[in-house]
Amino acid sequence: MKLVIDGVEVYYNSIPALRGASFEAQGGEVVAVIGPNGAGKTTLLRAIASIVKPLRGAIYIDGRLVNSVPPKERGKLIALVEPSISRSIPSSVLEFLLTARYPYSKLYSFTPSKRDLEVIDIIAKKLNITHLLNRRLDELSSGEFQRVLIARALIQEPRVLLLDEPTAFLDIKYRLEVMELVRYVTKEQRIISITAIHDVYLASLYADKVVLLSNGVIVAAGKPEDVFREELIENVYGVKVQILNIGDRRIVIPIQLLNNGQPT
Repeated sequence: MKLVIDGVEVYYNSIPALRGASFEAQGGEVVAVIGPNGAGKTTLLRAIASIVKPLRGAIYIDGRLVNSVPPKERGKLIALVEPSISRSIPSSVLEFLLTARYPYSKLYSFTPSKRDLEVIDIIAKKLNITHLLNRRLDELSSGEFQRVLIARALIQEPRVLLLDEPTAFLDIKYRLEVMELVRYVTKEQRIISITAIHDVYLASLYADKVVLLSNGVIVAAGKPEDVFREELIENVYGVKVQILNIGDRRIVIPIQLLNNGQPT
């Protein structure tokens, strides 16, 4: 499994949101996309998912141009988890999870197949949400709902899992739990997971590869030791950081603002 982003440019009303973005990812890799607000993180995920169409450049999965793949088939390749999904949807957890099986449904068929139910059962057990299946979405805690959202994406059986701020609004326990879960399923299923995340500390704990964005441009991309450098992070974020080598990880610790918090 290989994902290639090649010179992707996205514009909103003639305003560049992503400029010349290029990087690659392999199966089994957790990729963290980091950068300040407005850097282009969400746009990058939405371009990979073909929700927005690049003006220039191309995105390939195992050599196939993603934009040329029919939508239903693309649903078997890519799953996107966005923070805009509301818990107020009038649905049980099971009903909500079943919607993820649409790419595998037969024409005019609305009855879940045996395979659909098997996949939901397997993922629900792995993510420890079996006891939630008959609950309503609006009865879930933030941490439970986030696990359900990730479960729904995995129930699509994608080869590329895209997560937009999956730890937003969660306390530190649930942030760690979500990222542990992402790393576990990425390694176990040898998929590619790409997570847009504000928290550079969490990114440094879990990422195999890091993409650093600023003003729509990829400033650096590669292994954590190549991207998590004090001068680079400080210049992009305008924040003094300390980088600690703990085991095989380079952990980024924000310390204080620099230059009134503005990038230099």
